[in-house]
Amino acid sequence: MYVLFVILIAVGLALGIYGVVVQRGALVVKLDRKMTFISIIWGALSLAAACAGYGIGKWILSGDIAGHSIFWAHVLAGVLLAAIGIRMLIRAFKKHSVFEHRMENIDIKHDTILSLQLCGNALLAGVACGLLEYSLLLVILAFFLAAVLFAVGGYVSGRSLGIAPSSKAYAIGGGLLCLLSILLQL
Repeated sequence: MYVLFVILIAVGLALGIYGVVVQRGALVVKLDRKMTFISIIWGALSLAAACAGYGIGKWILSGDIAGHSIFWAHVLAGVLLAAIGIRMLIRAFKKHSVFEHRMENIDIKHDTILSLQLCGNALLAGVACGLLEYSLLLVILAFFLAAVLFAVGGYVSGRSLGIAPSSKAYAIGGGLLCLLSILLQL
């Protein structure tokens, strides 16, 4: 069951990445090899943040809270996932400004900065996975692969579909994380 939870958390976070990257992909005139390189950067930064969060979660667990650590770990993990989900839902319904200028190709510097901004979500999700004592290897694989695949898919679909899928991706990802936070409490 925990394997499914880790995969769903990774997909929920990756939908946030997808939402941002769709907007960037819609501005790009031509997709090239930089798209693959920047997608790997998105995955690597998301992975680094998740691993740091995992370590923080395990560190929090090391100080047993009067024998109630399992209960409080689930509560705290649920709160963290709900916070990420609510933030994504707010972003889904917030009006987005669309730039009118097109880019000749992908701007690695700007896209890396965008990736760093989303690392906060991966950090909090990593803390949740550490608190729930999920397998670190599974967390690494799920978070990295989901981030890379959804980043590539975001650039391609943004280029072909425009920014329309962006808000839907935020809403689905945020709703999924909120649902997972509720399921953790049951």
